[in-house]
Amino acid sequence: MQIQTLRIVVALMVTVVIMLFFYTNREKDMYSKSAEPAVAQIMTEISGWEKNVLLLHLAPEAKQSFTDEQLSDWLNLYREFGRFRSIKEINFSRVASAFGLFGEKKINYFGVAHFSTGEINFNITLIERGGYFLVYNLALTKVS
Repeated sequence: MQIQTLRIVVALMVTVVIMLFFYTNREKDMYSKSAEPAVAQIMTEISGWEKNVLLLHLAPEAKQSFTDEQLSDWLNLYREFGRFRSIKEINFSRVASAFGLFGEKKINYFGVAHFSTGEINFNITLIERGGYFLVYNLALTKVS
């Protein structure tokens, strides 16, 4: 009886994993036409590292998560990367997409971008609101 139960549990888990794979693949295809170009556009616009431009692209939740001083520190830190030039590599996060089933849909991309000072790793999470993508989270680091 225990073996039969284990087989059923394993079969259910495999089914869920396969269903999640197909769901996230559909999400990846759907967002590749809209969110990927939005990432490049957002990075282009905010890479002047001006506070008012950045605030236009931030989701309300992101704006509430830091003080003015923290925002200035963040801008000063990222200003050293210079201007965004292009995306070298962009990858869709299936994990973030799968978690969208349990809450608000968040679209996450990570990869490597060309900035005026060289290659930079990026991780950006977007929320779609009113036909626009807003930045929920953004992290940049120098490629080592």
